[in-house]
Parts: sequence; structure tokens; C-alpha cells
Amino acid sequence: MALVEAAKELVGRGVTPTVAEVAEAALVSRTTAYRYFPTQESLLLELAVTASVDEIDALVAQPADGVDPAERVVEVLQAFNRYVMANEVQQRSMLRLYQDQWLATVTQGGDPPVVREGRRMRWYSEVLAPLADELAPERFDRLVAALALLSGTEGVTALHDVCHLQGDEALAVTEWAARALVQAALVEARGER
Repeated sequence: MALVEAAKELVGRGVTPTVAEVAEAALVSRTTAYRYFPTQESLLLELAVTASVDEIDALVAQPADGVDPAERVVEVLQAFNRYVMANEVQQRSMLRLYQDQWLATVTQGGDPPVVREGRRMRWYSEVLAPLADELAPERFDRLVAALALLSGTEGVTALHDVCHLQGDEALAVTEWAARALVQAALVEARGER
């Protein structure tokens, strides 16, 4: 859809686009644009939902026959973080939008909104499925949550801005941490048997 593509281009330039700005960029009438996206929030949420992660979904869907779950975790983690790094301006813009929505809702007395799908939680749960029998459910969930911290815009932002690491150096840290988390979860589970 032309409106979404125009919005992606504007966000990629660091702009938080309004519906009117997107309509103008897409050469679509404002009336038509507002019919599809009545608010800026609806437009921005559509951008978040339509971010293309098909490559990662395909990676997760591959059969895991005989592949170490830790290796699959690293593959997914690295693919996702490379995607974020390649689209960093857009990803940081979306993170800012999520934060703005959260703050606006909470400061007006509302409950924190759910503004993200949580795909990475699903990805890690799927690639770690072979370990589900070995880890107690609460440990499995804790491992998935810990891995989610290493990936995506938040993890990449911390690596870049706080740790001053870039590119392969940042990816090496997340790989090391992911392997350590999986290994620690397995050692903990095996030690209690």
C-alpha cells in the first residue's frame, strides 16, 4: 500500500509522520489516507505490525532435526539484530513512538498500552521447543525472556549507546550471552535432577 510505503520512507529519514504528511508523500488525498488511518497512532502501529521479518520467520520455521537449540537461538538472534542494525533509524524511531504512546497513556491515568506483538518471544519459544521437556515451564519462560533482552531495538541500542559496541563486535557479545544463558538454564535444570 502506497501510504505504508511512504510512511516507512519518512520514518527511515527520522521523521515521525502525520497522516497528512504520509498522504502528501504518497500522492494520495488526505480523505483517503484518513479513511485507512484515522489517527497518527493507527498509522504508526500499522508500520510496526508490517515490518518485514519474513526471513526470520522462515528461519524459525525450518525443521530443527538434530540441530542444537542453542545454535538455532544464535541464528535467530543474529538475524534479528542484523535486521535492526540495517534499519536502525527506522527501528529507533519506532521505539521512540512506542515510548511516546506509553508515556501519553500512563500520564493520562490509563493502563500501559500493549503496543508490540512480541514476535521475538514467539521465535525463541519455537526454537527452544526441543528443550521444553528438559526445563520446567517457569525456567523455559525465564530463558525466553532473557533472550528477548538481547535482541531487537532495545538490545542493539544498549550495545551501541551504552557499551559503545558496533557491528560484529556487538553481535559477538549477544552471541556469547545467548549461549551462556542457554547453557546456564540447562546446567541449572540438570543439577536439580
